[in-house]
Amino acid sequence: MDAQAGAPDKGDTKTLEPVVSHEHGTADSIRNLPLAVDTNLRLVDEAIEAIGFGRFQIQLTLTSGFGFLVDQMILVAISLLTPQSAMEFGPQYPTLLSASNYAGLFVGAIVLGGFADNIGRRLIWQLSIFAVSVAALLVAAMPNWAGLNAMLAILGFFGGGNLAIDLTLLAESIPRKWGFVLSGLAAIWGLGNTLTGLIAWPLLVTFGCESGSTPATCHKEDNMGWRYLYITVGGLCLIMAAIRVFVLSTLESPRWLVSCGRVSEAVDVLNKIAAINKADYAASADDFIRMEVSVNQTKSLSENLQRAKRLVTGGKQIWLVTCLAFMWMLIGIAYPLYTVFLPYYLASHGASFGESSNYTTYRDWTVSSVVGIFGPFLSMWMVSNKWLRSKRSLFITAAISAIFSGAFTTVRNDAQNLAFSCMINFWLNALYAIVYSYTPQSLSVENRGLGNGLAMALGRMSSLSAPFIATFGDVTSPVPIFVACGCFVIIGLIGLVLPVDTEPFSY
Repeated sequence: MDAQAGAPDKGDTKTLEPVVSHEHGTADSIRNLPLAVDTNLRLVDEAIEAIGFGRFQIQLTLTSGFGFLVDQMILVAISLLTPQSAMEFGPQYPTLLSASNYAGLFVGAIVLGGFADNIGRRLIWQLSIFAVSVAALLVAAMPNWAGLNAMLAILGFFGGGNLAIDLTLLAESIPRKWGFVLSGLAAIWGLGNTLTGLIAWPLLVTFGCESGSTPATCHKEDNMGWRYLYITVGGLCLIMAAIRVFVLSTLESPRWLVSCGRVSEAVDVLNKIAAINKADYAASADDFIRMEVSVNQTKSLSENLQRAKRLVTGGKQIWLVTCLAFMWMLIGIAYPLYTVFLPYYLASHGASFGESSNYTTYRDWTVSSVVGIFGPFLSMWMVSNKWLRSKRSLFITAAISAIFSGAFTTVRNDAQNLAFSCMINFWLNALYAIVYSYTPQSLSVENRGLGNGLAMALGRMSSLSAPFIATFGDVTSPVPIFVACGCFVIIGLIGLVLPVDTEPFSY
């Protein structure tokens, strides 16, 4: 059923009964909002809890998952593109190609996240993935290294904003006790890894230059594999964009509407969600506090500045934002060292393990990616557990990621290399799933888009250091592994001192 379904008939439904809000100390208990806005938001929270997790949320979860798939496909495609395009174009510093993409991801997360707080979640949610598909197709048409860098930056801009809005919109449309679903979405990262690896495997092996080729021996007609890869990725993104707009469209966030004073629209959305879920509840504008706020006022420069200011107002809020900032910056360093440069690491050790070929590299990549799919499912159980929740789950998954990171340096044969790659992918995805799901849940609705975008932008910005570490260090040495190991240890410790925790699942 399309999300545009009409509201239920008032005669067939009963008035919405308030439900108990979650206990003090759960993720979004830090609020610096006017009393009327805060009261209305709690009424929306109660309405969503009463309506429950149904068909509307299932559809939104599925289409929001496209953001995780696109994000991972972009990162993986670049890591596979870099060695192939470098042989054709012969740049001085090939590993800096990903820096262009991370720069785009950084800017896009902030700009589109801010726009989501200003003009709404739904429009950006629909358009960003379409823009990603167009940019991916244009990457395949780039004739030189400069053009490739420029188009990858544009691709990153829309990709960075897309994922931030996916998490924001979904977090605002599901009951809090179902917040663990956000962690489960990260399983799609592993699917994105696997899918991109399976697409690239035959294309780059069949239509790519052999390892060690130079611009003199690697010509465009011999190296079409990476172009076919981006054409395929762009086509898949276009299909996902069409599904979002024409098949499984969604509604504007009722929480965002209320935060802007648009109570009547929020009530209409709540009733439409209830109709889609076939829930026997109805909301009324009479239940809410009337607010005299114009649309132009919510979009004004002064109001945008006030929203940004409230993001860092109050001791507890400042501590939360500080912890989030450090977690995302550390993840931004650690993650690329294991994903963007993993093909280099695997290829460089292939000779020691008996065989060095594109086949071996992409086979190992695909197998470890499949294993990584299951990490976020463990995270779902952990964050929904009353004792673990998000804080302790962060510490446990970060500690185990650090252990396997350090142990990777002991690898001596191909079987060990593949086994450790699989375990690291499993626990990294479990860790990242918790961080990605905790962030939007911990932020206030009025600046959730900007806050989530800023957090991701800090991660992207710190990711810019990874290409320089790989370029001017030694990408084939264990140094990047030890850097990542230290990052995981600090992330785990930060998890223990976060000021708020998420709500566990309850029947």
